Amino acid sequence: MKVAWNVFSVLKSYISMGLLLELLISLSQCRQSTAVMPLLPASITVEVADNEFAGTNFKEPSFAEHEFSTELGRPPSFILAFHNLTYTIKTPTSKTFPFLLRRIDLASSDGNSHPARRTLLDSISGEARDGEILAIIGASGSGKSTLIDALADRISKSSLGKGGVFLNGHPLESNIQKTISAYVLQDDLLFPMLTVEETLTFAAEFRLPRWLSASKKRARVQALIDQLGLRAAASTIIGDEGHRGVSGGERRRVSIGTDIIHDPILLFLDEPTSGLDSTSAFRVMKVLQMIASSGSVVVTSIHQPSARIMGLLDRLLILSQGRTIFFGSPNRLADFFADFGRPMSQGENKAEFALDVVREQEERPGGADKLVQFFRLRAQGSIAGLSEARSTSTLEAAITASISRGKLFAAAILDGMVLISNFFFIA
Repeated sequence: MKVAWNVFSVLKSYISMGLLLELLISLSQCRQSTAVMPLLPASITVEVADNEFAGTNFKEPSFAEHEFSTELGRPPSFILAFHNLTYTIKTPTSKTFPFLLRRIDLASSDGNSHPARRTLLDSISGEARDGEILAIIGASGSGKSTLIDALADRISKSSLGKGGVFLNGHPLESNIQKTISAYVLQDDLLFPMLTVEETLTFAAEFRLPRWLSASKKRARVQALIDQLGLRAAASTIIGDEGHRGVSGGERRRVSIGTDIIHDPILLFLDEPTSGLDSTSAFRVMKVLQMIASSGSVVVTSIHQPSARIMGLLDRLLILSQGRTIFFGSPNRLADFFADFGRPMSQGENKAEFALDVVREQEERPGGADKLVQFFRLRAQGSIAGLSEARSTSTLEAAITASISRGKLFAAAILDGMVLISNFFFIA
């Protein structure tokens, strides 16, 4: 049932993308006589409500001083920022007894049956930029997938407390995000008897609009095959348990390809390297690095990255039970733990060391509270730095410029300026 629902979700996303682009095209062809009103304000000041770091004395330089660089050799066009994301769920207080065939409410200690609540994300803040990879790591159950879902708009924004997700200082609206983003599931949902090329062609037919010519779609598929490093496997079937097909790493790259057929600006991935050997996982991450360098913001969760993969990451966010342990450049990880009193040995895998320390802290009374508080003390003032970090251009101008460079494939083929103009303004 879960697999069937995931397949349905993928197909629905393909269809909705094509329909949305066609709607935008229709809007661009219409000339309304009524006044045009902006959908988004010209500027939005991002304020952090209830700053959890307030009142502390220890101060570390803001993230803006950490010398993050992009592969593009220019100021970032897109800054995806998230502030104080908090997500809680109700835990069940009733239980089904098979022999009674009904549910019975289990009263709490005070005699009431009100539901308890569990916090999956606790005031998570950070940012990602185009040209870079932001990796989210942590033990199983730390909140990695939940955070990816929150950023990818798979969790209602109204459920994320007082926090929010912003792109270039603007609240990231769902209709905008659906057009400029892609989400890659952890599980590969592919047709086993189709070849790599047929699979990507199928995705192009579903996800790219019907007005786009067959030759343009074929050109996009061929370019994507080369970008993913799948040329040698283009005519090989995907395969399954009973039919030999592509390797696990190639299969994962095909899955990524089906979701980025429209060349999105924002790319979210849930553990794309899980189940792969070290070499295959590294090749997948190299592909993500290439995608980022083309002008995309790449945010991915990784269970336990190797030393080689760590070298590809620009920013790192470590979670423990839904709370931030570390956010910043991987190059600063050793200094962070040294200041915490746990110096890292020379040549040791930074990710493995960090996760071992976190796991050790979680097993102590109070869990990782000490490590969480240490990060919050060091991060004093950093939230303000994130709020002030802005792209050099407005969101509308940034998307238009990105389309002119070839991003959002179907929009680039059309008239990007007209499309974006109608996208941001309502008659």
